[in-house]
Amino acid sequence: MSSDTFIEEIEAIIAERSKMTSPLYQLILDGKATERLLQTFVAQRWPIKSWWTRNLMGVGHRADDLELRRSFIENAYEEETGGLTDSKRHVDTFEDFGRAVGVAPESLPGVTPFPETVAIVEHNKNACNNTNVHFTVGATSVLMLMEGQPPITNRAGHSMMAVMRDAYQLPDWGYEFFVHHASGDADQSGVSELEDEHTEPLRQLLVRYCDTPQRQEDAKASLRQAIELRHRHFDAILREGYDPTEPVFVYSA
Repeated sequence: MSSDTFIEEIEAIIAERSKMTSPLYQLILDGKATERLLQTFVAQRWPIKSWWTRNLMGVGHRADDLELRRSFIENAYEEETGGLTDSKRHVDTFEDFGRAVGVAPESLPGVTPFPETVAIVEHNKNACNNTNVHFTVGATSVLMLMEGQPPITNRAGHSMMAVMRDAYQLPDWGYEFFVHHASGDADQSGVSELEDEHTEPLRQLLVRYCDTPQRQEDAKASLRQAIELRHRHFDAILREGYDPTEPVFVYSA
């Protein structure tokens, strides 16, 4: 399979079961989430997000190409400092989102993760940081799956950021994470600038290094496994965190 065909195939696999096919994301983006659901979302997504930069570096440092390595270093620098976008460390902005919905940031390391959460963390660590696994497996099933999502927008074309701002009425510090980590509104092409910047080096890395039939098959198998684990994780958050009889959350200072 040619490299271009391989990239098209993995992007099609990602699109087929994108985040927006999940009932969890549909409910949140419809503006119907309760406080407890958003708190559960933060508590169970945090362990995955807190490993993101380590997974990113686990892949990036193994690329021989200097320019590709530099792009991963820049990505990691932005994630850990916010220095390229005049923001904050990105996990800190996610914790700010948690604080806005009633989750104390200092409580997050002590939260017991669901088994479905643990399964994703372990899959991602193995795919990206196990040197017995070719790094294109992690690039495909972890990094591309996260950075290469189709637009995360509701039926009206509104992004997670817009919904957090307008439906749940979070203050700007409470939705800053979604400025860079969820898709832009439909009139902004549907994907944030930072997502575009981070996805293109991943495509280049896969074109260059996922260059044998076996590597491509291994990468696709890991991607399909990751997607299945991710949707089980989303379903667990919805199952354990949502009761439709509870009121919809609206921020109150």
